[in-house]
Amino acid sequence: MYVVGTKLRYKPGIITGGRNLVHDCGVSRSIGYFLEPLILVSLFGKKSITIRLKGITNDSKDPCVDTFRSTTLPLLKRFGVPSEGLELKIESRGVPPRGGGEVILSIPIVQSLTAVSWIDEGMVKRIRGVSFSTRVSVQFENIMIYAARGIFNRLLPDVHIFTDHKAGPQAGNSPGYGIALVAETTSGCFISVDTAVSYARGEETGEIEEDEKKELIPPEDTGVQIASILLEEIEQRGVVDSTHQGLLFLLCSLCPPDISKIRVGKLSTNGIETSEIS
Repeated sequence: MYVVGTKLRYKPGIITGGRNLVHDCGVSRSIGYFLEPLILVSLFGKKSITIRLKGITNDSKDPCVDTFRSTTLPLLKRFGVPSEGLELKIESRGVPPRGGGEVILSIPIVQSLTAVSWIDEGMVKRIRGVSFSTRVSVQFENIMIYAARGIFNRLLPDVHIFTDHKAGPQAGNSPGYGIALVAETTSGCFISVDTAVSYARGEETGEIEEDEKKELIPPEDTGVQIASILLEEIEQRGVVDSTHQGLLFLLCSLCPPDISKIRVGKLSTNGIETSEIS
């Protein structure tokens, strides 16, 4: 990396790929933190990859696995990644501080990416989503859905938010709940937001700190807040949400010499940092 921090040269060597791979992501960051670079590298491997990732599936810091499944994978298809062999399956959920979630990621290989001309964000035609809960009452999910729909139903009728209540081993090791939403537009754009509510991680061990055992955000407030954030993202009028700006820039930079033309909203911190090295 250059001293000024604007250029990064990374030479990974031969990316072998393969199946039946397993990686424990720990509990300091969620699985979503690892998914983006893993996807980008795996696209150019010698063989397609199928890997099981263990750890935290949903938190408030990194994009959750639901967002990757509903928004990130369709974004890859825009750049010529084939649908066959492109999948993210959620086996179990895990929230901070102790995780316990598992997903299976499958990524096909490509010879090269296809440049895009993507400047029409379109109009929102439907909103989809999923609310989840682990080791808490299923009513938490219904409350979040009711609160979010109270915001959206004044604007459009096609709103469906599904529930995903986990129990037993599929519920991970910590109690929590959350919701992920995605707005689909008439031009095929997906604008997504997500959040999760649980106790904070310990700095080193992932255990619940005594001074962090405070009251969690109520599910009703969670639903209202995430619905409002989605409307703010839509208002930016970009073809992707602020979370996906960095990935979009990286995909454009990995295309052949053909120039991509894209439209984004207000640049996020992630988008700015990525554009400086892409």
